[in-house]
Amino acid sequence: MPADAAPPPRPLCDACGESFEETAATHGVMLTVERSTASVSVHDNGSATWVVQNQLADSSDVTRLRTNASLRADIADRAMWDTEFLDANVSDNGTITMRYREAEFAEQSVGGAFQSGAFTERYGYRNLDGLGADRLEVTAPEGTTIGWAVSGATVSDDGRRMTLTEFDEGRVVTFVPDNTLIGPLLSFVVVGSLVGPVMAIQALAYITLPAAVFTLFVGAIAGGLSWLDRDFEMIHDSPGISLAGIGAFVTGLSILAVGSGLLRGGSAATLFGSGLAFVLLGTILSRPSVRAHVTYRWLVSGAVIGALTAVGVAITGASLFGQNGVTLLLLTTLPFLGPVFTLLPTGYALGRGNRRLAITTAALGFVLAMLPLLPILPSPFGLGLLFVFIATGYAAIIAVVGVPLLIVGASLAPGRSPADLPDTAVKA
Repeated sequence: MPADAAPPPRPLCDACGESFEETAATHGVMLTVERSTASVSVHDNGSATWVVQNQLADSSDVTRLRTNASLRADIADRAMWDTEFLDANVSDNGTITMRYREAEFAEQSVGGAFQSGAFTERYGYRNLDGLGADRLEVTAPEGTTIGWAVSGATVSDDGRRMTLTEFDEGRVVTFVPDNTLIGPLLSFVVVGSLVGPVMAIQALAYITLPAAVFTLFVGAIAGGLSWLDRDFEMIHDSPGISLAGIGAFVTGLSILAVGSGLLRGGSAATLFGSGLAFVLLGTILSRPSVRAHVTYRWLVSGAVIGALTAVGVAITGASLFGQNGVTLLLLTTLPFLGPVFTLLPTGYALGRGNRRLAITTAALGFVLAMLPLLPILPSPFGLGLLFVFIATGYAAIIAVVGVPLLIVGASLAPGRSPADLPDTAVKA
């Protein structure tokens, strides 16, 4: 099983609280931190000055730390990673104050704004675990205010300061010019410029290979079906009933699979949702008056509505399949419903004899369905790489198992004029 290599977990302020106690202990100094605060002043060149204050319980080691400057400097320097140690002192009441400079806390971006990834795990090589301090305050660079703050943070009335008392979820923080009227929009652009390249890498890793495999399989199957039955008239009189039958089979299969223990959680709920959606769509298509008005665009819309209906049913019925709420497993399974329903308009285009439109529909449908996964998936390395292979396997399975859907879609097409296809498709 592949695994991600990760550094030991440490708090956002690693010179604060228990983390400082542990660092001091490695130097033979046993301390107890009663309260810890930190302030971060961000400068207009993107650097920041940290001031950390730890209130220490009275002990002989506190006196030792107060009188031994070199020991104090060694502990303080080791306590805060990725920063330049400036100075440290211990007051008469047992408060140790340490100052650090962080050269690249933030970087300038578009429109005079700044962005900081210091509150995310993607900032350097680290594994964040909590805040560390009882309170941490961040002051924006001169002439700017807080744009996007960390979730749960409190922003001062003048917008200059952000205060945290806990840290659960990382987020990119932005500082925007205080004289701009488009602060939220500017923050969105700033974060987009930061995560855009990452999203592009994820898109290439998670979507390109599975989409290529799906399209290749659909193209090969389409060629085989065209050779076997070019007119696709095998179920021409009953496509709606056939689709409803497919849905009933899938629904029953999901229930039986859960009962027998073959499937659990997200996969079973997704099958259940898609089955009921096919039953509903098939019932609608069983009416001759509806089939008489079926077009390529109609089927595209029907595929979108059907997929969304399946998603809603799967989420609602997740509890029936031992799924505790909307889990990551369920969220990473639902997007595969998109390519399944895409096979209906793909088959229709195939039945019209437009192989190019059929392949384009399959490829585009797969890509668009996978896009919502990008923000919630891990780095496309380590365990993330495993998802690439899983997605590729699913793509091949969907294309093969979805042959009946291709046939249903194709059976709706014979006898219709090219007027119902998009102009670009007719030209193709």
